[in-house]
Amino acid sequence: MSRYASIWFPFLLTEHAVRKQPELRGNALVLASRQRGRMVIESVDHLAMAKGIQAGMVLADCKAIFPELQVLDAESGRAEKLLNALAEWCIGYTPFVAVDLPDGLILDTSGCTHLWGGEAKYLESIKAKLGSYGYTVRAAIADTIGTAWG
Repeated sequence: MSRYASIWFPFLLTEHAVRKQPELRGNALVLASRQRGRMVIESVDHLAMAKGIQAGMVLADCKAIFPELQVLDAESGRAEKLLNALAEWCIGYTPFVAVDLPDGLILDTSGCTHLWGGEAKYLESIKAKLGSYGYTVRAAIADTIGTAWG
């Protein structure tokens, strides 16, 4: 029977930015882009989210809520490039990995998990390794992709 793992990176782009610019660590961070003549939030980190800031909000409104907010320009296509790199890394866990835009991966775990001592240890290994790289990860394994994702 096939089994699938869904890996979700809730703060993928902001955590990647912090990896590249460690001086941003500890500050509420968002990535924004110009849309229809105004700057709009595309990605938030956990600190910005805790202040009530969400993707889709206008940057000016967010700065009114939290003036110390750190803002970086969002790069078009960055999530796809980053997820493709993470998918290649996941080949160490299974040869069958798919990018699940905008912020996830799907792994076919069939015949692989026993090498880690079972599904729980398999997922823990993935989460621990990605966590050591600075990524927050949510993951689950199920019989179908939809169930693993949900």
